[in-house]
Amino acid sequence: MSESTCEVCWGLNASDTDRIHFEIEELIASVKDGCASCILLWKALEHAMPNLSQEDGRVDLLQDDGRPLEVIYLDHEGSRKLLDIYCHADSPTSCSWIGPSTEVSIDSSSDECFALAERWINDCITEHERCADGEPQLLPTRVIDIGAAEQPPRLRLHIPQNESARYVALSHCWGSPEKAARTIKMTADNLSQFQTEIPWIKLTKTFQDAVIITRRLGIRYLWIDSLCIIQGDAQDWAIEASKMTTVYANAFFVIAASGATDGDGGCFLGSRAASVEGVLPIECSGVGGRKSTAYARRVRRSYEDSRRITRSAQSVHGWMTGLGQPLEKRAWTYQEEKLANRILYYTQDELQWRCATFNACECSPPSVNTLAHDLSRTQDGNSEVWCRMVLAYTQRELTYISDRLPALSGIATGWELSENDTFCAGLWRRGLPRQLLWMRSHEMDTSIPVISSKRHPEYYAPTWSWASITGAVDFILDRLEFHARIVDCETEPSTANRFGPVRSGHVTLMGFLIPVKASMNWDCKSIWSKKMPRVTDNRPDRNNQYLGEMLPDIETETREYPEIEEEECYHILALGHNSVDTWISIKSLVLRQVQSTPNAYTRVGLLEVRHDGTLKTFFSDTQECRITIL
Repeated sequence: MSESTCEVCWGLNASDTDRIHFEIEELIASVKDGCASCILLWKALEHAMPNLSQEDGRVDLLQDDGRPLEVIYLDHEGSRKLLDIYCHADSPTSCSWIGPSTEVSIDSSSDECFALAERWINDCITEHERCADGEPQLLPTRVIDIGAAEQPPRLRLHIPQNESARYVALSHCWGSPEKAARTIKMTADNLSQFQTEIPWIKLTKTFQDAVIITRRLGIRYLWIDSLCIIQGDAQDWAIEASKMTTVYANAFFVIAASGATDGDGGCFLGSRAASVEGVLPIECSGVGGRKSTAYARRVRRSYEDSRRITRSAQSVHGWMTGLGQPLEKRAWTYQEEKLANRILYYTQDELQWRCATFNACECSPPSVNTLAHDLSRTQDGNSEVWCRMVLAYTQRELTYISDRLPALSGIATGWELSENDTFCAGLWRRGLPRQLLWMRSHEMDTSIPVISSKRHPEYYAPTWSWASITGAVDFILDRLEFHARIVDCETEPSTANRFGPVRSGHVTLMGFLIPVKASMNWDCKSIWSKKMPRVTDNRPDRNNQYLGEMLPDIETETREYPEIEEEECYHILALGHNSVDTWISIKSLVLRQVQSTPNAYTRVGLLEVRHDGTLKTFFSDTQECRITIL
């Protein structure tokens, strides 16, 4: 086979193209015409999809110089199939677009995998100037003593007294509430017993695998949340949750049980999709007329995850391939990954590694970590950085919605120390008013299921905080000129964790407050298929001028807005604006007045006003005033 391509796959040899796509029917036609490259692609795809000839979807190819070719299949029902095409470094093919790779072990508990992990760790602590030196750190409040490697395994809870040592922390999925309820836990009742011995037989498979990994890699102490924090003790939980910064940042490395949805899954996943059992050899021509072999390897990485990797300019291999794994969907693990200096990922495809210097995996050589993932390099004082972290964090799932703020408290602790800023129920004092411009994530297309949001059943955070609602949130990050000024912002924590839920809170601002009405009259020219509350100007002599469509903070699964009432009077507080062509875009909070408190309001939504005139004409006859949002 030569490097020749056809009209379908021509982009494979184009140096300025890293992505091409074509329809299955186009590929079939090219195979019939004898294109060698398309024949290879067909064999690879057929390996993952035996009924490929009956499909009518699209193929996307992602290529990265010196790396395997990533082949993605998208059908019209939205399902995704993914595989890599590669060769061995000592036997390159005549196709420059097939990058080299090594084989993946069938089982991540193999001696080869442990040897690879040891090499990554040793290289990190001896050769990486950007990485922590691996010196012993102060142990957390409680750790599991798994004994020295030369001793028979016996687990017990250890309560150190200002002791320093290397320890490993586990990042894992608890699973469903039913599974979590059956997971072994440390409580006030068994604390003394666990100091004598923790029964091995009662550990979940994930916990047992973590113990094995820790011992094999020569570390004596292991930290697992459910066994090192007193479960059912709100005070202890609040205190320990606030210490997550040091627990994960000081760990020698973190074990990420990425591929397991709960404790039954474990770290060691046999018959991994990327292992040799899932690889198809395809004979082809090599360099200089010699014979060679290309290989098609099935992997479980999704199309969306590959798009996220590509957009970040990060290689599709290394730790970023952990995207889409069960662990990445859990909210608590967001900060665990952010805070860790080193992470050993046990994914559904392969063993992976990430430190401040390198990303690495079984199938490819290490690549430079171009993403600034540790807090010391991301916290540049820019409010946008925090907004993007909240955006990513809230996309993840929480078993208990009451963890919405505590699950981010470790990052918040580090941010406070680094930035010398004041935490305000999920926002930062110096980030205001910018960080007030959050909105719930939403889809305007009515064919897509609603991403519902609601308030907490009990007071959790002031309405101006994103933490006051459930579900994912986004932020307006446009460059704005702000005209609302922050006078004061205060919150009172409701637990020992200063970065957790609050008992009360308010923000006081000086700004322009405009009375408006919200209507459920859909007889307007919306650019969206989705019906949104219609907002009109209620100032005298403004003739109920149409201002725009509000995005309410709360929406039910049935597309209802329980906080918005027909023809009720509301106010908008204009926070800032930017100019767009011949008009200005004014970003505003939609507020409802609190009847019992003068000049006090609660937030119910967000509104963008598109005004054809100037800011002066929009605010004419409106006086700046002082208001408080609760």
